[in-house]
Amino acid sequence: MKRIVGTLCGVAGIGLLTLSVVSACASDKPVTGDTVIRETQEAVTATKDYTIQQKAVFQRKVQAELDEMQLRIAQLRGQVTHASVEAQADVQKAIRELEKKKELAQKKVEDIHSATASSWEQVKSKTAAAMDDLRDSFTRARSHLP
Repeated sequence: MKRIVGTLCGVAGIGLLTLSVVSACASDKPVTGDTVIRETQEAVTATKDYTIQQKAVFQRKVQAELDEMQLRIAQLRGQVTHASVEAQADVQKAIRELEKKKELAQKKVEDIHSATASSWEQVKSKTAAAMDDLRDSFTRARSHLP
């Protein structure tokens, strides 16, 4: 994904530079360093805006999943009373582990907000891994119930 964003930045930059050269040739105006700098800055700004937009979408999606997971954990707690005494101990232990993993995932979601354009892909990857781990832990916890 990092390569894709980098490629998009490069393509956008090249596109803007090409567009400025073509428009300069069409209008018989010389391409100046200021024009190239301005258009490059516009491309960088557009890329940053796109990254911010992607971060916000991802953060909302993951936060919604965390909220849903909190409801599922609460339901799991309610189902513990229907399990055998042995299973109850296993489920309680699994729920404690699940809560820790949920807290870790929540911290990763909070890290999204402060991620820079250069750290975004790494933060996204770590957040996705924490969410995968949380989902797996929930499945294991639920498997202890009848």
